[in-house]
Amino acid sequence: MPRPLELPSHGLTDQIITVRELADRDADAFAAGSADDAVRRFAHLPLEHYTPGTVREQIRGVIADGLRSGQLAVLAIADATDDRFLGSITLFGITGDTAEIGFWLTPDARGTGATNRAIALVAAWAHEHGIRELGARADIDNHASQRVLERNGFRTDGEPVTGTAPSGHTITGLHYRRTTR
Repeated sequence: MPRPLELPSHGLTDQIITVRELADRDADAFAAGSADDAVRRFAHLPLEHYTPGTVREQIRGVIADGLRSGQLAVLAIADATDDRFLGSITLFGITGDTAEIGFWLTPDARGTGATNRAIALVAAWAHEHGIRELGARADIDNHASQRVLERNGFRTDGEPVTGTAPSGHTITGLHYRRTTR
């Protein structure tokens, strides 16, 4: 049985960004960010629409349960200086020593390197929790995420495939893999 996915109380940080548990204070920014056209198109979030209330419900419900069970980690990417919510990074599909990683940023956080930093922090943390390989998916048209994954040591796992995303939508995308160390 997987062990709980526990973060240090201060989160994971490189002094530029912090990856930490989602908190009620993130609900407004998460809901607003999830309504962004690029996030809606490429992040394939499980819910069609998020409100601050649904985000708070998920923080207390499925997100807390996932961390406790070791099956899911939906985390905040925040600015290390002011704790401002920048986006989210998620580990899901955790089975044995593998997991899938997904991420999205608010429009004002894009192009800052926050995703690269978050992936590095989460990969090291995942390794500490026995996860040795990370997978990822990127929509065939999401060139920004493809570049981020490749910069972070992910390599494509074959040709584009059509499959079902966490949102339940059918997408054509590339699958990626990398070891956590």
